[in-house]
Amino acid sequence: MAMRGYYFAMDDNLVRQIAAGDIALKSLKIDDYPGLGIDRSWEAIHYLLCGDIADGEPPLGYVVPLTSDKGIDFGSFGAFSLRAEQVAEALQAMFELDEAQLRLRYDFSVMVKDEVYPLEPGTVSDEDADEFFAYMLQNFNDIRRFYSHTAAEGKGLIFYIF
Repeated sequence: MAMRGYYFAMDDNLVRQIAAGDIALKSLKIDDYPGLGIDRSWEAIHYLLCGDIADGEPPLGYVVPLTSDKGIDFGSFGAFSLRAEQVAEALQAMFELDEAQLRLRYDFSVMVKDEVYPLEPGTVSDEDADEFFAYMLQNFNDIRRFYSHTAAEGKGLIFYIF
């Protein structure tokens, strides 16, 4: 089963109400909100930025928010919320990273060894390293653009895996 990551932006007050449990996320029509799908790159990008598969330190941990303390009951894997100020912090941190700096953080063989999703030992080889980096970089750049629009509008966001 392929697990894909998806963001959607919404009014910061609505994010606050959802995070507090005052409004059930499943009661909203997600298609009514601006969104971004990042395919299966979510865990790999979080790992690239934070060095772990979950609970990364802010502000880079906000880029793909996989934190145990932000969980919202939603779907099979839950969802994670970011307030507008956290989106802005993450955006600033992303603007400080260029392709060369991301490449310095990238160690394909360690990611395979640590079984970072979607990499599975035995199904990928070192020959896949450049292609996988390009895949992550494209999704990272898409996230940066999405966060830029979201922050400019003063919105928060929800991230979930489906």
